[in-house]
Amino acid sequence: MSTIALDIERRVALSLAVGCYLRSAERFNDASKEFTSCCKSLRKQLGGDQRFVVQVDFKHYLVTSDRDGNFDVEPIPSL
Repeated sequence: MSTIALDIERRVALSLAVGCYLRSAERFNDASKEFTSCCKSLRKQLGGDQRFVVQVDFKHYLVTSDRDGNFDVEPIPSL
């Protein structure tokens, strides 16, 4: 193969890799914004010092929160 063909292949591969990176970065940023918004909403709904089990999508989770607004959502294998 000639040097020119290898150079073109390398530039095409780099272009595809950069495009992949940019698209995934955009999806990541969108997901991060959604996650932050959901956390704020959950903190607002929870209040403080709570502990309960919730079922979401046929799975069970233990939800705990403290008075500082920290919370944890742990999967429960089965009830």
